[in-house]
Amino acid sequence: MALSKFSYYSDFVVYPITVVALTAVNFKQFTWHGGREWLGACLAGLVLWTLLEYALHRIALHWMPVFSPMHSLHHGEPLALIGTPSWISVTVWLSVILLPFWWWLGFNVANGMTVGVMTGYWWYGYVHHVIHHHARKASSAYFSQLRAWHMRHHHSPKRGNFGVTTHIWDYVFGTAISSQSKVIISS
Repeated sequence: MALSKFSYYSDFVVYPITVVALTAVNFKQFTWHGGREWLGACLAGLVLWTLLEYALHRIALHWMPVFSPMHSLHHGEPLALIGTPSWISVTVWLSVILLPFWWWLGFNVANGMTVGVMTGYWWYGYVHHVIHHHARKASSAYFSQLRAWHMRHHHSPKRGNFGVTTHIWDYVFGTAISSQSKVIISS
């Protein structure tokens, strides 16, 4: 959905604050075993995020009638401030990751998983913003590679390159668009 500047940029502030707060709450009663368990859960959350990023982009944003029209706006106007308001996305992650994992595996693991997923989501938002809004500025090889990858998603007649921050799931599921593929850029 189209967002105000305030709402669009709030993810870049809300997510770091939320991640730090969740981490601080968990480490109030720190133990070495609990710390390793939390770190493992956090890393698992980051990996889970990469799969969620791929699946949400491929399935929800490109195939589900509720979300695909909103995502089509982004494809039509890649510089428009389109996204999900922070209050909605934070609520979703707390409801879908934190609460169920807390019930099943305890607060320590649930907190780590949530921090991992939310950190991944924040990084995705940052990378996607840089790819589109800083395209004319010199950037690292990392961002240049991700930009080229994502532009093939936007401009290739093939459907693919659904991962924004990582390519792994596109290779696993056969949706990677090679750099030799024909790209159509309309004006």
